[in-house]
Amino acid sequence: MNAIASVSRKETRKKNKSATQVNETYWGYIVRCNACDRTMAVVFQWGAAIVGGLLVLASLGFWALPGSVFSPDLISFKMALVSLFGVFGVTLIWYASHGTKYEIQVDLAKLEIREVLRNKKGIARIQSCIPFEKIGSVFIDRTQKENGKVRLVMRLGNSAQVIEVARDLEENLTGLRDKMGRDLLGRNALMRTKANRGYILEGAAGVIKPKAMA
Repeated sequence: MNAIASVSRKETRKKNKSATQVNETYWGYIVRCNACDRTMAVVFQWGAAIVGGLLVLASLGFWALPGSVFSPDLISFKMALVSLFGVFGVTLIWYASHGTKYEIQVDLAKLEIREVLRNKKGIARIQSCIPFEKIGSVFIDRTQKENGKVRLVMRLGNSAQVIEVARDLEENLTGLRDKMGRDLLGRNALMRTKANRGYILEGAAGVIKPKAMA
């Protein structure tokens, strides 16, 4: 019985293991979720790598055409095609190296959210930057629940547009939701209060408009 209970507890812990990691940094923290890797990004990047490689090979192959390497009539045409194919091929290969590991960076120094894709070498590329003041709410979305997992999202202002932060079991996301709510919405409320006071006192001597931290 003890052995069966031990195995059952291990299976439960494994099942409830969080897919979300929060890594503290000197400027804030990074939220990574294993369930949020961009599947479409994988497809597009593989396609870009294949097409880019073919274009580069095609650009090199133009110089191997028999009897036309030094033909004055074809040299300018071939140079144009080689340049065009080469540039597009290298650009697609560069895009394919962007990575698919999705993360959210909460920068408490610059007061902004960054959506980032990181590749296997650890190189991160920023997809978008959103000031804290544009975040209207941070909440758990249960409408798209899959395999017991819900979404932690940020709503932009009062719009219907949301940004997915993580997808995990609800008990693994409540602490992060509360933390992000305090960091983002608490600062927003403070900034709005200062802005309103500055508006009321507009024209008064010595009034300084509130500015976000650099």
